[in-house]
Amino acid sequence: MKISRFIRSRAGRRLYNFAYCWGACLVILGAVFKIAHMPFDTILLMTGLFTEVTIFFISGFDTPPEYEWEKVFPQLGDDRVAGIAADKEIRKKLDEGTEAIESRLRELNQAYESHIREIRRLTDTIDPRVIADLQKETADLAALLKQLNSRYSGMLSAMGQDRK
Repeated sequence: MKISRFIRSRAGRRLYNFAYCWGACLVILGAVFKIAHMPFDTILLMTGLFTEVTIFFISGFDTPPEYEWEKVFPQLGDDRVAGIAADKEIRKKLDEGTEAIESRLRELNQAYESHIREIRRLTDTIDPRVIADLQKETADLAALLKQLNSRYSGMLSAMGQDRK
């Protein structure tokens, strides 16, 4: 008897399940013994690990189960007429959704292009000399505020009220 046939049989499944569970139990028990430094810890752990290795090796010969997707997704079933009608409805909804998205994207693109044009127009009207003048005036204003703050501090000191 082939291994794959035996694994698919009822007895093979039971043996596989038994070995898998007992191997896992031995691994866990061996790990507990190892942590607690109890006797036979290495033997239990290695026996469990070798059992798991053997089980996983044998499971490589097992054929994966075939899922019946039409039970989950009825539109995949043999009823072609219902499937075609469902496909047409789905396609229609997808087309409507796609058209709505495309329309919204066109509107957003137009708004974006309008903003870009406006920003370019504004940046073209700004004279670099005006910006330089504004920077100079801002620096002068900061210097004047520093002088004012210094005089205000002097006045408070003269009046006996130190600023904190």
